Amino acid sequence: MKKQPVISILGRPNVGKSTLFNRLTKTKKAIIDDTPGVTRDVLKQEFLLGENEISVILQDTGGLTDEGDILNPLVQKKSVEALKNVLPIEEEFINMIRKSGKPAIIIMNKSDSLDKDIYIHDFHQYGLGEPLPISAAHNRNIDELLEMIEAKLQLNIEEEDEDDSNEETETSEAKEQDESLIKIAIVGKPNVGKSSLLNKITQKERSIVSNIPGTTRDIIDESITYKNHEFRFLDTAGIRKKSKVSEDIEYYSVNRSIKAINDADITLLVIDSLEDVSEQDKKITDQIVKNGKGLIVLFNKMDLYDNSEEAIKKRREILEFKFPQISYAPTLAISAVTGKGIGSLLEKILLVKGNLNRKISTSKLNAFIQDVVKRYQPSSK
Repeated sequence: MKKQPVISILGRPNVGKSTLFNRLTKTKKAIIDDTPGVTRDVLKQEFLLGENEISVILQDTGGLTDEGDILNPLVQKKSVEALKNVLPIEEEFINMIRKSGKPAIIIMNKSDSLDKDIYIHDFHQYGLGEPLPISAAHNRNIDELLEMIEAKLQLNIEEEDEDDSNEETETSEAKEQDESLIKIAIVGKPNVGKSSLLNKITQKERSIVSNIPGTTRDIIDESITYKNHEFRFLDTAGIRKKSKVSEDIEYYSVNRSIKAINDADITLLVIDSLEDVSEQDKKITDQIVKNGKGLIVLFNKMDLYDNSEEAIKKRREILEFKFPQISYAPTLAISAVTGKGIGSLLEKILLVKGNLNRKISTSKLNAFIQDVVKRYQPSSK
């Protein structure tokens, strides 16, 4: 099989990269706001390119700039790493693109009318071919952009075409992959170690890690293969109380985190072992239980806490006392920094997934109900 092409959108803050990302992928995955620097982590989405529907991966990146908040160096590192793949940019990064040896297209966004096209001539000097004026917001010249991308990637449609004898096999393989896919949302309050956990599990610096609460904004996904199953992890923004959410950007982030719970098969509720179990943790678990999702509770930062069996047992007892409705959920003591408990976590995910799909016969269910009624006599009503 051919390696799946990867396209990276690069440029200064607030030039419309996330709008273009959403336009090309036909999703609302990237948060869009007038505030510069909204996107921090690299956002990935698969989409189909051209009439032959060639599968490619599109990457949205943080704005390229030497200004910004304390997180900016980390954002820049992620954006520059995206040059290991492909596309659009601005002046001081032109040489970097040339050195990378990757094909590039230079586009001028927010060209929503013909009178703005006169500025396109300023971009010929960079020697990256014919610049293209587009409007991601108004869908102007997007079809032309897709054609240019397809040409630049030199996709050989004929080689991608499979004969009819292979189509049935591919359909069968795709079905097996769907059945083996497990979607796992990593949720919790801000700064409990969700991004560190994703990075440790995947063995990649996929999410930006900082001790500043609210670092993660978009849903960051990454997959690993474990025992013939694809584990697709979704790193989410920290969910705070509504009264503490003051920025529109955080409001959108929290909404996406809740949606990630709805989309997932299993949720990993990450709790900081150095803090008491809070009401906000309870509200997050209520969201999980309400949606009928599998749940595993993780006590993180055990490398900084008393990780004796007695201490861990005490944490579990407090959790069950405060949230008796999730007493069924397995709990694990982990450290996203040292990797303690990660192997056990992957096994627990398979166990919970198996329980979610378990079918119980009518006779067994009736016997169970009869047993419950004998033990706990219901009221006359």
